[in-house]
Amino acid sequence: MPVSVQKQEETGVPAHASAGRCPHLGAQYNPFTGPHAEDPHAFFEKLRKDEPVSFSPMLNMWLVSRYEDISQVLKSPAQYSNRDMLASGTHLTDEAKAILDQGFPTAHVLLGMDPPEHTRLRRLMNRGFTAQRIAGMGPFIREMATTLVDRFAQDGEADLVKQLAWPLPVHVILGVMGVPQEDVWKIKRWSSDWQQLVFEYVAPELQVEMAKGVIEFQQYCIRLIEDRKKNPQEDLTSYLVAVESDGEALTMHELVMAVGASMLSAGHESTTALMANAWKLALQHGLWQRLRDNRDLVPKFLEESSRYDSVSHAMIRTAKEDVELGGVKIPQGSRLLLLFAAGSRDESLCPHSSKLDVDREKVPQHLTYGRGTHFCLGAPLARLQFEITTNILLDRLPDPKLVPGQDFGTWQSLVLRQMKHLKVEWTPT
Repeated sequence: MPVSVQKQEETGVPAHASAGRCPHLGAQYNPFTGPHAEDPHAFFEKLRKDEPVSFSPMLNMWLVSRYEDISQVLKSPAQYSNRDMLASGTHLTDEAKAILDQGFPTAHVLLGMDPPEHTRLRRLMNRGFTAQRIAGMGPFIREMATTLVDRFAQDGEADLVKQLAWPLPVHVILGVMGVPQEDVWKIKRWSSDWQQLVFEYVAPELQVEMAKGVIEFQQYCIRLIEDRKKNPQEDLTSYLVAVESDGEALTMHELVMAVGASMLSAGHESTTALMANAWKLALQHGLWQRLRDNRDLVPKFLEESSRYDSVSHAMIRTAKEDVELGGVKIPQGSRLLLLFAAGSRDESLCPHSSKLDVDREKVPQHLTYGRGTHFCLGAPLARLQFEITTNILLDRLPDPKLVPGQDFGTWQSLVLRQMKHLKVEWTPT
């Protein structure tokens, strides 16, 4: 047995961990529960200063916490691959694997692809997200957000996650894709099953039902795609079914992943988290009235709040070759967890980086939406939803305050941090 393999099997730490720095902070990290899920920034600050590249035996990944190192990885697709981005974070049971094998594997999902395959599919999908198409969604977003806010505006209290940030983005993406709004709860459940199996630890006894949900989701997408082939409409699904590149159309596998995984699943969870977290920060930092008085600050506040506390917690890459990062030697095949939330608070990125400051002359280029070839396809749509919905809330809720002592129900996967609740109270007008 090679020494490096033997050492890893005995200790859980690769043999090369002793080269350069000797990582140990990574062994303390648990993204799924406790303080690292609730508020990881104190730990991230220590990581950046003491061990910016540190090995996590629990995750079997290298934690990368500095902005410069993360940017280097994101800008170097020849050295770092997305291929394992969607490798399951759960040790799947044989029964769950057998169920998932009945459907399409997670190949052809943009998030887990490398050039040139990624380049082709991204080019095709970009055509469905033109500035004109995004702007055209504004009236629908405004109507849906207004309808949701109308339901609680006179109550003087609401849970802005359950009553607004949770339902709005999924209704919007269903409208974009041409999916019946009455299917919203099924889509939400199936999306949750898929993402949990990929990015979270799932207890063995829960895996079978979740795997069945993934297969049901794929079958639903197949039926939707087949219908649009026969009955095209003015929606993004019809566009993807019809689009060609150099005479080559998307395969059924590619279509199911584009419609299901890339759009109906990934297209709303992060927007829910982003909106709710920004509203919480506005209330915690006493910024509501200022935003109400100066609406030009709303988009700037979104960018600064995204930098200050990124809910897009991290992304995963795999080293294609032996590399050195932050003074640490990392062998080919190692997985890296790029801690976007840590990198966006790096002191090298901006002055007083640990302060939420809407008066910055220019908000620095944070990592919430990624960087380079994998920059988030849905970022313009997420920003539009936030700006429209926040302005509606500023109009309708004059003096909201966080309900004291509440449990936000914060939870986190490998890549996304979310809240289950954001309870506020105000004086009805």
